[in-house]
Amino acid sequence: MNHKLNNEFSLKNGGYSSFEDSTSLPRHRWYYYKEGFSPNLVEAALTRSNVSKNDLIVDPFNGSGTTTLTCSMKGFQSIGIEVNPFTSFLSDVKLSSANFHDLLKWKGKLLKASEKGSPSDLLGYSTFSKRKELEKWLFNDSVLNSFEGGWRLAESIPSHNIRKIIKLALISSAMQNCNAKRDGKCLRYKENWWQRKLNKNSFIDSLLENMSQIEEDIQAKPFVKKAKILTGDCREILSKNGTGNLFKLCVTSPPYLNTFDYTDIYRPELFLGKFIKGGKELQNLRLKTIRSHIQVKWKKPTLNDFGLLYQQTVNFLNDNQDRLMHKNITLMVQAYFEDMYNILKLLKGKASQNAYLWLVVSNSAYAGLELPVDLIIGDIGAKAGWYLMEIGVLRHIKKRKTRYSTNVKELRESVIIFSNKKFTRYY
Repeated sequence: MNHKLNNEFSLKNGGYSSFEDSTSLPRHRWYYYKEGFSPNLVEAALTRSNVSKNDLIVDPFNGSGTTTLTCSMKGFQSIGIEVNPFTSFLSDVKLSSANFHDLLKWKGKLLKASEKGSPSDLLGYSTFSKRKELEKWLFNDSVLNSFEGGWRLAESIPSHNIRKIIKLALISSAMQNCNAKRDGKCLRYKENWWQRKLNKNSFIDSLLENMSQIEEDIQAKPFVKKAKILTGDCREILSKNGTGNLFKLCVTSPPYLNTFDYTDIYRPELFLGKFIKGGKELQNLRLKTIRSHIQVKWKKPTLNDFGLLYQQTVNFLNDNQDRLMHKNITLMVQAYFEDMYNILKLLKGKASQNAYLWLVVSNSAYAGLELPVDLIIGDIGAKAGWYLMEIGVLRHIKKRKTRYSTNVKELRESVIIFSNKKFTRYY
């Protein structure tokens, strides 16, 4: 079986699957999004796929908008789809322009409103603020109240773009003054978090810094073409002709098969930005995501004809149920690959004759086995009608130690490249 795994891929160990090199880039730096890939990956895909300025690029898992922002900066037309309303908002704001002098005017009012503050609706809610029965809480009261004062000011701004930009700066500043930080599949409290005494003053300092970066980037050259951002489940949007024209290139990275529930990881932002207002809405959002986690009771999968590697993997998991962290892991694996098959089929129907698909994925580990996610998706793509060109190894990432897979030290991260037609040479 030829899976075309290229361990000597030209982009290997070049930082292409990491967001770290984007933290100082204009607009990308407006919000730190750990799960993102590098703009350099998008640029490499654009070059190697011979995309013209008249072609359409899509990203059905747009996340923080690396694909759409990079395309807009380069003058390419693109569409991004994202199910998480906060990250969809984030990718949209990064594309926003505004009158610089109007932005400065509202900045002054913003700082005064944040200094004055307003009572936050999140005081006393869940783990967002201090309560008697809690040993830990996400935000100190003065941070939430300062944020709320700024938020209420932002709601009064007539300019849609300035309103969005300031709201993002507020959310970013709040998260920089959160007592916890994102670490793997959860929020972990910072070392000695209670001694930091994050407050209104530290929040306003962060707000000043974030606004300064935004002001600097706003004055730069405006976009020639602005991407279109769609919020919702990509399966629903793609099935309803939501992208319009056929695409020439898709650059994307679906959720990894790692049991991470990204709606939970970005729960603070979802509530801060009032994208959701309670547990039921959060639950409904989780049910719209790819079945890569076990936090909700989603619909059971029915498809399982995904090739020999998939079958061998599932057989191993079934034989080692006692070594799995949860009884539904095997079912989750099946559901994940069923979702990926359906998405690849939908993308096939939206692709132009000479289209390419770049899919960044990582392998996973369960019961001491490294699951070859990239190779299995290579098989699934072929089943969905795509031609597998190459599976290029981007890097090997260190795996966090767990008692369920102690022998797996690192996991392979790859880009799977498909073509919509048979080919003799790619680049």
